[in-house]
Amino acid sequence: MRSILSVGCRLNRFVLVLFLVSSVQIPAAVTDSDLEASIKGLQKKYSAVQDLQMEFFQNFKNPRRAMKTEAGILFLKRPGMMRWEYKTPTEKLFVSDGKMIYFYLPGERQVQKTKVRESSDQRIPFLFLLGKGNLKRDFSKVEWVSDREPVFPGNKMIYAYPKQGIDEFSKILMEFDPYHYQLQRVTVFEVDGATSEFVFSNIRENTGTKTSLFNFKIPANVEVLE
Repeated sequence: MRSILSVGCRLNRFVLVLFLVSSVQIPAAVTDSDLEASIKGLQKKYSAVQDLQMEFFQNFKNPRRAMKTEAGILFLKRPGMMRWEYKTPTEKLFVSDGKMIYFYLPGERQVQKTKVRESSDQRIPFLFLLGKGNLKRDFSKVEWVSDREPVFPGNKMIYAYPKQGIDEFSKILMEFDPYHYQLQRVTVFEVDGATSEFVFSNIRENTGTKTSLFNFKIPANVEVLE
């Protein structure tokens, strides 16, 4: 039980982050206009997307533990639906129909069930990709990243800092294609020094993903943790 709850909590904090991805105080610098244009470009793009499908690699780093890497496929659909199919190293499933969240670990025969409004899962921020967030509303500051290299050459990166009173994370990094404003990497820096990084590939937009994909039926003979 401790395993599924700790993983669920960590993932819940991340989904909260991109859900918040938004009152930006643009720093006074030569690149102010470029930064503001990028913020507007990201907002405009994802406000128009109806559904997304992509492959992802997720790296979790903690100063007190070895790095953990997972991979799978992510599906997103308006309004607020998501499905994370983890393939390696262990199969597991995270599904939300926009109201409830189900986190299923087949190997442990356990399902964690949570209401979206009560969740702090790390994956909640990805609702920004479906127009749920606003970069001009929820963050105290957004600035260019200058201390790290992009995963994909030629991409741009920004840091977004939370307003006071949000203690789940210290900042979030967003890497995107400057021509199409395609978000390809998101890194969440938690207050305890841990980081959760998601890198996306094979991104497909507006494929007509069916709503039924986000309906989860609890399997028989599993422990349900409310």
